[in-house]
Amino acid sequence: MGVLTSAAKQFSDLLYPIYLPSGQVIFVSIDNKSIEEFGALPWHRTVLAELVDTISQANPRVVGLDLILADSSSEDAKLAQALADAPPVLQPVIGVDATRLLRATTSIPNFGVVLKPTAELETANTQLAHSMFMSDADGVLRRAPTIIQESGKDYLALGIATLQLANAQAMGENSLPVDAEGRLLINFFDLRSVQFSASDVLNHRIDPSHMRDKIVLVGLSGKVAAQSYRTPVSGQQLSSTEINVNLIETFLNHRLLVMQDSLNQVVMVLLLAILAGATFAHFRILTQIGLLIIYLLLYLGYAFAKFDEGIVVQPIYPVLALFLTLIGTAIFRYFSEERHHSFITSLLRRYVPPEDVASLTAYFEDRPLPFGGIRRQASVLALDLSDLEELATSLTPQALIDLLDQYVSLAVGIIFENDGAIVKYTGSAILAAWNLWSDQPNHVQIAVRTAVEIKQELSEFNRRQPKELTIKSGIGIATGHVVAGRIGARHRAEYAIIGEIVGMAERIALKPERSVFIDVTTRERIGDEFDLLEVRPVRLRRKTDPQTVWQLIETNESTGEIINEPEKETTDATIMPSPP
Repeated sequence: MGVLTSAAKQFSDLLYPIYLPSGQVIFVSIDNKSIEEFGALPWHRTVLAELVDTISQANPRVVGLDLILADSSSEDAKLAQALADAPPVLQPVIGVDATRLLRATTSIPNFGVVLKPTAELETANTQLAHSMFMSDADGVLRRAPTIIQESGKDYLALGIATLQLANAQAMGENSLPVDAEGRLLINFFDLRSVQFSASDVLNHRIDPSHMRDKIVLVGLSGKVAAQSYRTPVSGQQLSSTEINVNLIETFLNHRLLVMQDSLNQVVMVLLLAILAGATFAHFRILTQIGLLIIYLLLYLGYAFAKFDEGIVVQPIYPVLALFLTLIGTAIFRYFSEERHHSFITSLLRRYVPPEDVASLTAYFEDRPLPFGGIRRQASVLALDLSDLEELATSLTPQALIDLLDQYVSLAVGIIFENDGAIVKYTGSAILAAWNLWSDQPNHVQIAVRTAVEIKQELSEFNRRQPKELTIKSGIGIATGHVVAGRIGARHRAEYAIIGEIVGMAERIALKPERSVFIDVTTRERIGDEFDLLEVRPVRLRRKTDPQTVWQLIETNESTGEIINEPEKETTDATIMPSPP
């Protein structure tokens, strides 16, 4: 939980901008330049007295001397006089950690002893205030303790006490948005325009009007400071005096901050999660990521707007809600849709041309798959290569399988090129269909053209083979209604088509003439595009009447000579040439 809390704070740090200061506070910095000109710390009290005198001559409203001067010095009288002659002065106290009283962690810091300025420097116009800051567990300082206690005595933060003196009005801590330890969230400002080197002030290189009627804080900065604090602003390390300046500017610029209350935070997380869940479920992962980025940007815009109003939101919880919703939606889509999508794709790859897989997958995304059984009018092509079985005794198993694979691959490639669907192939037989998965108005013509192309390609393949390895193929085509669907056990199911035309196509593919044969319906649908010969009819099981069959006559394109042998025993066999 601590890790998540720390991460939440660091996410909130991204919201912190750098504001411009009000110009009512001047920071006189004892910096590297000052050390080079006036020597290392601690400075002689006479140098500090001269610095206070120079600032006082500019008539500031309040001077905050944020330096711990707990040790006595022979030069204290001169510095005490300078302080007495100055406008109201604030000097710091520091609680000693070794004497911190054990209290509940949700209480105002309480110390048994605090380090104070030496008694001679506590002049009549001097007030004491604490200049202590404590970083959060992650090492970042986001809050300033408005008050610390020492044996029942309260010390306001130096920045608040300085502002109280400058405005001559009380600032009760009860009216401030503090936490249980009395700490106040502060904003941060670009102090470069209001920061002057102490050496420039001492050497009168600064126009005194810059400090007139202003709050002037004197303290350490940069590498000179013994301790610095990391702030929410990236790369910014500030000394305690700079923190006090930012604390004053937070009030002057009306930039007080409060944390977003838990109820609003929970409501925002729920609303984002509901919005994301309602929209992510309808899109694929890339679109979901795009929506996620849009929602994140919108929420960040909301977070920056609320910060400008003084409310610090914690973006990590909405961000986590969005990412968890994205992951949950992705898992849901995978098991409910993506897996279904993958299943359809893998299934279609078995039956249809590769280039048709994507379009058919998209087609069946929002339609039921035709697995439960559909009735379609289709053209069925049966290819028989059973002559290969005669080579089984003369070829090694590997050689036979290689040869069969070449024939089958050639035929399947042509079927796919012509948008056919492979329904089944079992070694020496292939069953393909058109107008099965999607509408193909000219499916009959395509099936016959595919058969012609297969015959031509297989003939060409045979010419390249040794004579003893050549085989002849038979092709049967029938057109009519089929019932199609998945048949078999759940994990061993196959897609099958059932109908008289399936048996018809397979039966005429087995005719011994090893040519292309078509049934009557196919003959009626193709018109006069091909040369046809009515041949001896065939009888089908459970059919009493013989079924008329037509043979496709293959001719040489250059000579017009018939290159396949028509059946010798025909019934009213008549060659029907295509018109010129």
